Amino acid sequence: MAKKVTSNNQPLQVDEISPKVPPSTEFDDVFTELQLVLQILKALITPPLTTSQRRRMSGAGTRRYGFIDRTMDYAMEFPQFVPAAFNIKTLQKAKVHIEVLRDLQILSEQINKLISDGLLINGNIAYDQSLIYYNSVRELSKRNIPGAIELYEHLNSIFKPKRRADRPETEAEEMRDAAKLIHGKADGEMIIRNERPHLTGGEHEVIDETHKAHGKWKETESGEIDE
Repeated sequence: MAKKVTSNNQPLQVDEISPKVPPSTEFDDVFTELQLVLQILKALITPPLTTSQRRRMSGAGTRRYGFIDRTMDYAMEFPQFVPAAFNIKTLQKAKVHIEVLRDLQILSEQINKLISDGLLINGNIAYDQSLIYYNSVRELSKRNIPGAIELYEHLNSIFKPKRRADRPETEAEEMRDAAKLIHGKADGEMIIRNERPHLTGGEHEVIDETHKAHGKWKETESGEIDE
């Protein structure tokens, strides 16, 4: 259920404040065409392989494809060496399929690249527009505009999710805390202890009490013994 906020003392669903995105007919057409292609491929390549089946199959890489190509040439040139279990037509058909499927694979990689680019481009556009609205609501909330504070609090909880208390801080977060303490932008203390008796790398322990009620051992690193 969507979180309720208020505007002019009236309950408002967050899902209702944004206009519905109009369908992109160009991409819809592409999606429909690709679905048709997918159905054709499913009919041609059936049944689909399981993971274990894929592991058991060798496939035809560049070196093996050269072997297959030369074998087919020799089989046609020296039919007297062809065994009873060998079928030249089966080999020829599989070889043609390999060539076409390789072209399809190259084409699909190009399609995947374009789709990935499209996701990045449109995701960036959507995020930039969302930031414009978010920043506007934030500024309006600072002026105590009715309804803006509730909207900002809800959007801010999504935009900046709280870090789990049991998750250890990353090195970047520890460096950030240290910088805040050094520049007087945060309360707390950070203790770094280092010991180097007969250790090339030393051993140090970091206690980071920034933004915390109690200190916590953050890390311990040990060096190698220097003989």
